[in-house]
Amino acid sequence: MGEAELQNLIGEGEIEEVEPSPAHAELLMRQAETHLASALALLPADPPGAFAVLYDAARKSLGAVLAQQGLRATRKNGHRATQQAVEAQLGPNASRVVRPFRALRIRRHDAEYPGLDTPEVTVEEAEEALEDARSIVEAMKKFLANVGPWRGTAD
Repeated sequence: MGEAELQNLIGEGEIEEVEPSPAHAELLMRQAETHLASALALLPADPPGAFAVLYDAARKSLGAVLAQQGLRATRKNGHRATQQAVEAQLGPNASRVVRPFRALRIRRHDAEYPGLDTPEVTVEEAEEALEDARSIVEAMKKFLANVGPWRGTAD
């Protein structure tokens, strides 16, 4: 599912084909798990820092799926392209993963590049992000077990 959308991302230069690497996928998933634990420790004293680490956990878990397939986001819309590539493949389950990831991505950007009127990330907001990031990482673990190398269509 989503082969045409994924092929379009490749054609647009947002995703590139690389050597499939289950070892890289495993590394990214380990890092995602470590980030979840680190964020939990950071959360009470540094909610914005915890939020950034939680976002990284979610992003790396999505990236793990692409690594296993032999795909990688380019600098052109990198994090958004990662989201779109996974979204294209998840089909009807996409909204359960992509909606929370999209919200994390947007809020993390606002927190990393705040304006004077940008509210700081609160403990409560970081706690909600922790649950979202955990759900995303778990969903990507399950998805990872079911994906192999990308075999796109040759144009």
